Amino acid sequence: MLCHKLSPEILEYQKLAKDFAERNLREAGGDHKESQNYPEELVAAAWEAGLLNMALPESCGGLALGCLETSVIAEELAWGEAGFAGLLAASEAAQRYVLEGGTEEQKQTLLSPLMEAPQLCGYAMEGESGLSGGKVFYRKDGDEYFLSGKHGAVMNGGVPGAAWYIFKAYEDRRESNDATGSSGGLYFVVPGGEDGLEFAQPLEMLGRKSQFIAPARLEEVMVEKANVLGAPGQCEKLFAACLVKNFPLLSASMVGIARAALEHALTYSKERHTFGAPISSFQGISFMLADMAKDIEAARLLVYQAAQLADQGLGELCIAEAVCAKAFAQDMVMRVTTDAVQVYGGYGFSKEYPVEKLMRDAKVSQLLDGTSELLKVNLGRQLVTAL
Repeated sequence: MLCHKLSPEILEYQKLAKDFAERNLREAGGDHKESQNYPEELVAAAWEAGLLNMALPESCGGLALGCLETSVIAEELAWGEAGFAGLLAASEAAQRYVLEGGTEEQKQTLLSPLMEAPQLCGYAMEGESGLSGGKVFYRKDGDEYFLSGKHGAVMNGGVPGAAWYIFKAYEDRRESNDATGSSGGLYFVVPGGEDGLEFAQPLEMLGRKSQFIAPARLEEVMVEKANVLGAPGQCEKLFAACLVKNFPLLSASMVGIARAALEHALTYSKERHTFGAPISSFQGISFMLADMAKDIEAARLLVYQAAQLADQGLGELCIAEAVCAKAFAQDMVMRVTTDAVQVYGGYGFSKEYPVEKLMRDAKVSQLLDGTSELLKVNLGRQLVTAL
């Protein structure tokens, strides 16, 4: 049975994340907000506060937080600053591949060291985001694999001191009878400093500028058998298992961005006076604010539902709920931040006020890891084929 009332324990995690966000992200300065300087001190502070590696099992030294807990924390961090929250969320999403598809030995080897020092992980984006151009192929030589190719968008690509990255690679067309390299592929864990792995400069983005997304080139990168996740033919199943827990996490970040925009819009609407009254008293503005609050609440409930179903271990049975949460949150955050700019009027597009940045952050969120249009197409296919 689903219950959207947060437990006292989850409320404590929420308070911890909000206090961190308010102190380190909202009130503090930092050129990382509008530049691509890696916020090393902030990452270290988040690690010290226990806001990194949240889902790691107790056997690896972690707290084994569920999808609902991590989603609640993600909302608070994105409320503070979306780009920095994206850095941490991408690392959590990469770890999910090991948590869902790794053996106990792989979990100990790959995840336990993350508790010893502030390190991030990353992954090569899948889906049709428009960024993931290129393909990575592998050839097998004994117990070793050699990866070559390129990928257009690796989350946390090129982050200083990154622990490892998840790449999906296909059997080399010259080594198989598959002329398209589409045999399902394998997931590989590639150490961050491995020879042959090179990242270009991170993409200069419209918003969420402190989040690193970089093209990668792999040239005969050697990966040991111990760093292969699963077996051939299991990629689709592993991706689905990760999707149902990663989508609520990513969607919660969008709720946090929208919530920040609504708070700014509310404050400004009560301070800004025209015709002798605050603009919040005018029906046109109050209706706009009410719609913003309504949409945020709906998105949050979709996130909570998807997260709770994922925590119940339903796996592929709750893909639709995860897709609904992300598709709705992506469009919601764009609407809400655009309306927040509208409330500010002519000041809305000025960098002296916070809402224009939130609108830029929202646009990036609307496009990453699958656009809302693509998600709705996939959801529609599921609905039709289920009849």
